[in-house]
Amino acid sequence: MSLFSTDSPESTARLAGALWLIVIVVSIVSIFVNPSVNTNGSPAQTAASILAAETPYRLAFALLFFGSLCYLGVTALLYEVLRPVNASVAVFGTLASLAGITIGAASAVNELGALSLLKEASTTAPAAANQLQGIAQVFLRDQAAFKVGMVFFGCHVASIGYLMFRSALVPRIIGAVLVAGGSSYIISSFASFVAPAVGARLSPFVIPIAILGEGSLTLWLLFKGVNAGEYARQIPRQREAWRPT
Repeated sequence: MSLFSTDSPESTARLAGALWLIVIVVSIVSIFVNPSVNTNGSPAQTAASILAAETPYRLAFALLFFGSLCYLGVTALLYEVLRPVNASVAVFGTLASLAGITIGAASAVNELGALSLLKEASTTAPAAANQLQGIAQVFLRDQAAFKVGMVFFGCHVASIGYLMFRSALVPRIIGAVLVAGGSSYIISSFASFVAPAVGARLSPFVIPIAILGEGSLTLWLLFKGVNAGEYARQIPRQREAWRPT
């Protein structure tokens, strides 16, 4: 039995839009809350700057964790809405989202672990403190896990865009921009793996596309829902696709 009735796709879509809006707002707030830490200085300088702003550092972590929980809800709800369009692609997108959330959570835990190391370093002998501060700085500098998570997140966003474009549950232009936004996450992340300098040049172009696609879909789902007539036409198509030959 489905958690949300497929007889009311508009309600499911609006709830997904509300949760996605929370994710976007929480992510923006966390950027302003999170203290600016220069990890390119000495380990001692990095430690001092983080410990001086421990409360906002922890608050930013809590906000992002809450946002991840909300995005789990977005993932489940959009799977429910998009499953009749193409179940295989919907499952792929859902699995990609779960992988991205898991990897992102692990990356965030590493950052919180770095804070624990720095607090321990502040109470130990200088030699041990220097070693702990060095390890913590490595955790803070390493963005590989975050970028891997963005690949999976990009796959989820692109799959949503593809299914929205194919089904016309929302204006097709929104689906097209979502595909572009998801693809930009994937391309820029892979570029950072192969050629970090190229990835850094591509990054400024990713955010505007992502905001345009995700923001427009979020607002459309929240205020308009989905095209109920088109949604109803998708269900017979799904049954036909799964009919044994």
